[in-house]
Amino acid sequence: MLVLLAAAAQAQTATPGSKFIWTQGTDAATAQAYTWKVYTDGAAIGVTLTAVTCVANSPATTATCSVAIPAYTPGPHSITVSATNAAGEGPPSNALAFTMVALPAKPGTPSIQ
Repeated sequence: MLVLLAAAAQAQTATPGSKFIWTQGTDAATAQAYTWKVYTDGAAIGVTLTAVTCVANSPATTATCSVAIPAYTPGPHSITVSATNAAGEGPPSNALAFTMVALPAKPGTPSIQ
């Protein structure tokens, strides 16, 4: 008998300027050559990520890739990431749940009373 228990995933918090980061099971040069897509909140169509940077890990057969988080509305979101090469699009990553938090607005100019 197999019993599956749902565990609550703890969402991470992101702010403008945060990055998505993941490990890819290939060398850095190969990972850097991929086209990367992000699928947000269960979307069926991914958005191409630009300016993804992949650096070699130790061992050099894996790479760590990162990209600035695109603009999101404040609140909870989830994403998956996929890689595409000449052979096609690979399977998506596991989902990442996060909450986007907006930075406070700029205060008005101080004055003296």
